[in-house]
Amino acid sequence: MSKFIEIEFPESGITVTAKLNEAEEPEMCERFWNLLKEPLRTMNCHTLSTGCLFDARPRPPRHPVKIGFQASNLSKVKRLYSELTPGMLLYSGYEVTTCYGAHVTEPLPTSGSYIAQVIDEDLNKYYEAGKYVWDAQSYEHKPTMTIFRRKEAR
Repeated sequence: MSKFIEIEFPESGITVTAKLNEAEEPEMCERFWNLLKEPLRTMNCHTLSTGCLFDARPRPPRHPVKIGFQASNLSKVKRLYSELTPGMLLYSGYEVTTCYGAHVTEPLPTSGSYIAQVIDEDLNKYYEAGKYVWDAQSYEHKPTMTIFRRKEAR
């Protein structure tokens, strides 16, 4: 049975659903699913120059963890940021990278595994949430959050 997660953007009032990509990245999906025994609250960091993409970062761990890095990540399938499509979520073992739109400009290796895909019917809402994060950071200089949680069986 497929597993789904809920992604909440509390400041914008938007919540979307994503399906875990267990076929391609079973280990990282399991690691992320186990992390969501409790909701994962993160702060968003939008680079602005990259396009429709931002990182959702949790509180840093007290002790070092093996997460990989951009030049050598733990992903089974290596991708460039510029190859990402709307709705993809990547997990590095620490932060979640969210691609909310079609314009991602960086031809650099991603720093995480493709762990989930926002469901088709939520892609427009997902774009609106990402645009809200962009606007809040770029124009208002206000922090925003993303909360990830397990979603009950559909």
